Amino acid sequence: MNPPPKAFELFVQGYQKILEGLDELGYHTATDPNFAGTAERAAKGLSELIRGESAIEKRIDELLTKTFPARYQEMVISKYNIAFGVCPHHLLPVIYRISVAYIPRDRVLGISKLSRLAQLMARGAVLQEEMTHNLCSLLHDRLASEGAAVYVEGLHLCMASRGVQAHEARVVTSAMRGVFLDQLATRQEFLRLVTASHPNLV
Repeated sequence: MNPPPKAFELFVQGYQKILEGLDELGYHTATDPNFAGTAERAAKGLSELIRGESAIEKRIDELLTKTFPARYQEMVISKYNIAFGVCPHHLLPVIYRISVAYIPRDRVLGISKLSRLAQLMARGAVLQEEMTHNLCSLLHDRLASEGAAVYVEGLHLCMASRGVQAHEARVVTSAMRGVFLDQLATRQEFLRLVTASHPNLV
């Protein structure tokens, strides 16, 4: 999904300024062939990490139109979905491991759609806490489910590669709606299932 031309142009201009800063540090970005085209490549990379809000909302609408009648009212979980995003504080990448669940009422999503929704929601330049709650509200409100839950572990490169250099630290956030919030047993079942250590399936 290509970014709007104006946004891409501004990304390129921003990275050109960064290259000028690197030149001040002695990296000779204007003459070193390794830096040729770097501003455009970096802008493309950032565009792949961050999607526009309207593009995200449009894709969500498309995914949520593809539902099936619910024939059961048991917990549906999709765990360990790997997604990538950018923290708005430093504009450095975040690697997420996202587990989601909901209890359907009238309709269910195709199981692959849960992974796609998690990956899509992570593509905004948003705080992990905000992304977690937005995804949970989406599964609860937009699907009119009995309840929804989201559990996210984030490896933030702003922590791992700079500052405290907390290489092993993971930021954990969770959000609950409906029966997951109101019923302790349901909430505990979800947390037990998504935090338990299991051998790999393959």
